[in-house]
Amino acid sequence: MTYTPIMKENTSEYICLIDDEYQVIKSLVRELKEYAEENKITIRIYPSPNECMQDLALIGEETSVIISDLRMPGMKGSDFFLSVCEKFPDIELILLTAFNDIDDIKKAIKAKIRSLILKPWDEDDLLNEIDKARSIYLLKKEKIKIQEMLDKQLEVAGDFQKSLLNSQIPEIENAKIELSYLPFKMMKMGGDYYDIIKLDDSRFIVNIGDVVGHGVKPAFVTAMLKVLTLSINRRTKESIFTPGRLLSRLNTRLCAILRDSAEVLVTFSSLLIDTERKTLTMANAGHMPIYVVNRSSCKSYSSEGPALGFGTSIDYQELEIPLNEGDIIVMYTDGLLESEQSHSRIPASAVERFLIDAGKKENFNESVINSSRTLRDIENFHDDVALISIRV
Repeated sequence: MTYTPIMKENTSEYICLIDDEYQVIKSLVRELKEYAEENKITIRIYPSPNECMQDLALIGEETSVIISDLRMPGMKGSDFFLSVCEKFPDIELILLTAFNDIDDIKKAIKAKIRSLILKPWDEDDLLNEIDKARSIYLLKKEKIKIQEMLDKQLEVAGDFQKSLLNSQIPEIENAKIELSYLPFKMMKMGGDYYDIIKLDDSRFIVNIGDVVGHGVKPAFVTAMLKVLTLSINRRTKESIFTPGRLLSRLNTRLCAILRDSAEVLVTFSSLLIDTERKTLTMANAGHMPIYVVNRSSCKSYSSEGPALGFGTSIDYQELEIPLNEGDIIVMYTDGLLESEQSHSRIPASAVERFLIDAGKKENFNESVINSSRTLRDIENFHDDVALISIRV
C-alpha cells in the first residue's frame, strides 16, 4: 500500500506521520492541516517505517516531529524510533497506539520519545503535544546555530591568537631553532605563550609560558603576555637584559593588571642564549624544567621562583649553564607530557630516553611529539602543547 502525500511541500520543516491504517492518517492530516499551514510545515505521510526511513535520508535534518503507530507490518514503531534516535537525534518522537504492549513501550522510551498518545486521541491534546515537541526541536536547532556561531568566533579568535603569537624564527649564528605549537583542538585557542627575540647576531631570548586553565580567558592573557614582554624588552637596553629582570617586571605588571583575577596564574620560563660564549642564562617562574640534550646524555635544569601573578616584589633567581657544541636546549609546556586521565606525567627516565633519541634525528620536535603520543597511546593531546628546541 502506498499513500499519496496530501499536503504540498512548501517549506523546509517536515512532520512525518506513519500508520498502516489510511483512515488514521486521513484523520491526523485533517486535524493538523490548519496548524501546519499556520507554521509553514510540510506534512509527509507513510504506510510503514521503512518508507519513512528512506525519505529521512533526504529530509531528516529538516524533520521536526515523527508521529508513528506502534504495531505495523515490517517494523515495529518502537524499533523504528530506536533507529531514528540513533541517526537523527534532534527529531522529536511521538508514539501513537491503541495497544498496551509494555515491552514495546519500554523500547520506545529508550528512544527518548517525547510523548505517548493512545487511540482514539483528543485533538487538542494531540496538537498540544506536537506543539511542545516542535518547541523543543526548534530550541535544539537554535542551540546548534548559536554553537556553530560561537565555534566560528572561537576559530577566528584562535587564528588571531596564532597570528599574534606567531614568532618569526630569527637567524642566529650557530643555532638551529625549531618551534612547534599544537593548541587544544576542542577550544580552538590556547593558554600557551612562546616567543623568540633576537638581541644581536649571537644572543637571543626564548620565552615560554602557560596560563592556568583553558578557553578564552587564558587566551586573552597570552595576548597580554606578548604585549607586555615586547614592551619590557623595548625599554630595556640589550646590554643589561637578563631573564630574571624580565620575569620580575612581567610579574609586577601582571599583578597590577590582574589584581581582581587572583585565580589567574602564569608559569613562565625565560632563557638568554649566547652562541658565541656558549652559555645559557635562565630564570623560571614555576614552569617546567628545561632539558639540555646531547648524543649520549640528557640533563634537566630549573631555577626557583613562583608563578607570575602569585605576588608582587619578587626577585627571580638566575642560573647560568655552560653549553657544548651540538647541545640541544628543550623548552615545553606541560601538555606535552601530562596525562589527562591520571594527571600524571611521563616518567623522567622515559622522557630522557626519547629526547636523546630525538637528538639523533633531523626533525627533533617531530620526533619528540610522536614519542609522546606513542607513550601515552593518544592521537590528539588533551591540552595545549608548545615545544621549542635550540641546537647550538
